[in-house]
Amino acid sequence: METTIHTRSQVLRELEIMVPEAEVNAAFDEAYRDIRPKIALPGFRAGKAPISLIKKMHGESIEGDTLEKIAQEKFKQVVEEQKIEPIGTPVMTDLHRHHGEGAHFKISYEVKPEIVLANFEGTEIEYPTYTISDSDVEDRIHYLRFNYSEKTPTDTVADLETIVGLTFTERSVPEGEEPKTEQTTVYLKDPQIVTELRDALVGKKVGDAFDIDLPRTDSETKELMELTINVLSAEKVTLPEMTEEFCKKLSRDKSATELEVRLLVRQELEENAKRRTQEGMESLMVNAFLSKHDFLVPRTYTYVVIDSMIAEAKEENKRRGYPEEYGLGNEEEYRKAAWGNAEMRAKWLLLRDKLVEAMGITASEEDLTAMAERDAEQYGIAKENLLKYYLSNEEIKERIKSEKLVAELKNQFILKEKPAESK
Repeated sequence: METTIHTRSQVLRELEIMVPEAEVNAAFDEAYRDIRPKIALPGFRAGKAPISLIKKMHGESIEGDTLEKIAQEKFKQVVEEQKIEPIGTPVMTDLHRHHGEGAHFKISYEVKPEIVLANFEGTEIEYPTYTISDSDVEDRIHYLRFNYSEKTPTDTVADLETIVGLTFTERSVPEGEEPKTEQTTVYLKDPQIVTELRDALVGKKVGDAFDIDLPRTDSETKELMELTINVLSAEKVTLPEMTEEFCKKLSRDKSATELEVRLLVRQELEENAKRRTQEGMESLMVNAFLSKHDFLVPRTYTYVVIDSMIAEAKEENKRRGYPEEYGLGNEEEYRKAAWGNAEMRAKWLLLRDKLVEAMGITASEEDLTAMAERDAEQYGIAKENLLKYYLSNEEIKERIKSEKLVAELKNQFILKEKPAESK
């Protein structure tokens, strides 16, 4: 057997194999001997058909299967002898068989790229920090009360506590085109509502129509849309009072007064802000690190990441009670659209593994024990049972490694805070 490994890219290899004629014929003879007892041909007892007749009737299929088997065996042999570490599934790219000349195979496979870690110590990162104001607490409580509010039909938009059904019709359209009309419903207290629209609607009655120019929300310019608005319906929103009963309902019996509810809401918002700050900082560190490394990502890794993204989306849809395919559309088109993002995530996975290896980061039994002690009270499960589960769970171990890696990276980067932009 003659073998040659061709380097097609940083991550793509092609193994070329030449198998001698004698070895190929010996494999064919063995294949015919093995299959003869299993073949029944008209006029012959089972297993007694002549080999020549079997070759004539089934030879192409038997020899084709045998050649594939030879290729698989030879590939495995070369991988073991040369200590190759292929990833994904090898692909047969060529198979030639010429009588008297043996068999010629080409098999493509991917390998991990060689990654040389760049020096990132001292790299400066400015990350946004999120803080919570009294108005944030007020907005959140208002939102929670709105979910339990009463809606009563009315003929007048008396104040901001009103849900308005309306249509937008563009007044200025190119000659020959019909004006576009869109119907929507807006809650005037929603902070996302354009101020000019909110102010114009207060005081209007159902059936009113008026002209207004509003800024285009999808444009960076100050271009205005010339619109005619028709008020189709209105509902008065009555928020529930912050009684003891409602406070308990709102907080799932954690609070009995409005002040306690506000404190609880602030705590939840601050925890969320802290999490967003941490995630933002980690994301910027990852991006900074990725920018310092240029290498090809094996397609195998990217495919795995996309499969994971689709599985996560389907699981989230099930959790929220949506159809499993909601938001995915055509899966093939989704894969194409998600390729760039998935490739960057795959690149980070490769870099992350390299960093973990270079820094000697492990998930020790001591780490797992500490996690079990921390989680036991939260989940109401005995520490011993949690530890047993954690010790056998690779995902938990990888999470611990990632947490340790982030801590190490924070020590390497120069981190500077900046207030996040107001929403």
